[in-house]
Amino acid sequence: MAKPYSDDLRCRILEAYQRGEGTEPELARRFRVSLGYVQKIRRQQRRTGKMERIPHRPGRKPKFTETIRDRLRGWLQQQPDLTLAELQEKLRQEKQLRVSVPSLWVVLGKIGLRLKKSRSMPGSETPKSIGSGAKHSWKDSAQSPRRS
Repeated sequence: MAKPYSDDLRCRILEAYQRGEGTEPELARRFRVSLGYVQKIRRQQRRTGKMERIPHRPGRKPKFTETIRDRLRGWLQQQPDLTLAELQEKLRQEKQLRVSVPSLWVVLGKIGLRLKKSRSMPGSETPKSIGSGAKHSWKDSAQSPRRS
């Protein structure tokens, strides 16, 4: 795989262009690079205002930026009983951000917020039954004589 040109070469080409030492094709020949490269670095400089190379960040960019995460924390501090669907609707209305309920669940877990019910009353005193409570099974009734 080809190596990228150094930032030094990039800066020298851009500085030469700014000083008016030649057109894009002339500078490409002078510095022994392609015309496309000179056009690309000029376009990037106009867009970013920087002469240095832009770091490559592959992959999908996260929807939940730090400001969005802070906003979620704020909403849950103000109203701790918000449901996932309500948070989803708030994001859609206030931040124009469409997210799924599962992705919202994941990001809340990552920022340390849990959606766990806390009991405000003591648990029920009724004991839980074990088993089905049936007197006999289906097999027992199939083997027993029928009453007519």
